[in-house]
Amino acid sequence: MYNDRATSVSSGSFSSKRQPIKSIMNLQTSADYCKFNHDGQILAMSSRREKNSMKLLHVPTSTVFSNWPTSKTPLNYVWSMDFSPGSKYMTIGNDQGKCLLYRLPHYENE
Repeated sequence: MYNDRATSVSSGSFSSKRQPIKSIMNLQTSADYCKFNHDGQILAMSSRREKNSMKLLHVPTSTVFSNWPTSKTPLNYVWSMDFSPGSKYMTIGNDQGKCLLYRLPHYENE
């Protein structure tokens, strides 16, 4: 994650050396797909290279949700994902042709 508001000026021009404010190291492989929810507070990241490889990041705090997915969440290889317009639901498509639907309780009343 980078902070675009903090730019360094060198000799009257913008410096091209941006430094990350946070590195997300919770996936074992590179992220193939990333998707923000409607208000940009959640970033979903997944990799097709490893089974059950998906993480959710709470962007304002730069914290990865540790309580989901669990070892019993049947994700398999994640091929697609999306949030409903108000982020009340999140859906995940996998390599077995299944579409998994999850309710996000935090966005129930929005």
